[in-house]
Order: sequence, then structure tokens, then C-alpha cells
Amino acid sequence: MKFLIHETLRTLNTDDVFEFGLTEISKSHEYPDLYEAVIVFVRNQKSKKHKTSGLSEFDVVRNFMAYVGINLRAIAKDDSIEFDLNGLTLDQYIPLTKTIRDMWDE
Repeated sequence: MKFLIHETLRTLNTDDVFEFGLTEISKSHEYPDLYEAVIVFVRNQKSKKHKTSGLSEFDVVRNFMAYVGINLRAIAKDDSIEFDLNGLTLDQYIPLTKTIRDMWDE
């Protein structure tokens, strides 16, 4: 599977390894006005796939960031896991409250 975006995260307090990726974005076969891709979220080699779509390629990327950010925050809260983010907070690593324009301007 080819990925447009792929990232691996290790944790500080467990042996868990997380990977997440976004496949290449393409036009939807069912709905010609939409773009779509598959989000892959892996925790310790157990993967979940989620199909996402949007009116533009940016919408698909934004949906990917939201999906991954929400899942990582839920895991960190529920399982008390600390991620190795090279000194960044989770909000700095995947900011859910900012628009793509705000991130681009930084």
C-alpha cells in the first residue's frame, strides 16, 4: 500500500508502537465530486482502516489529521500513555483546534 503520509510514534512509558498513514488521494468512483483515501491506524501491528472523503484533497488531509488526533488523544487519556514527540505536546504535534490556514501561516 502506498502512503501519501506515514508516521511512526513510540511511547515513553510502554513498549507500544503506533503507526498511522494516509493512502494516496484519488477521485471517488461512486461520487465524482468527492476525493477519497484510506486512513490506516496501527497499534502494535493491529491495524484499523477508515475510509475518508471530502470535496477537496485538503478536506481529506484535514479529516486524516482529525481522525488520528482524536484516536491518539483517546489512547493517551484512556491508557495513560505518553508519546515520544521530540519535546512537543500532542496539541503542537497534531493541532485539532487550528485551521490548515493557521498551520500554514506558522
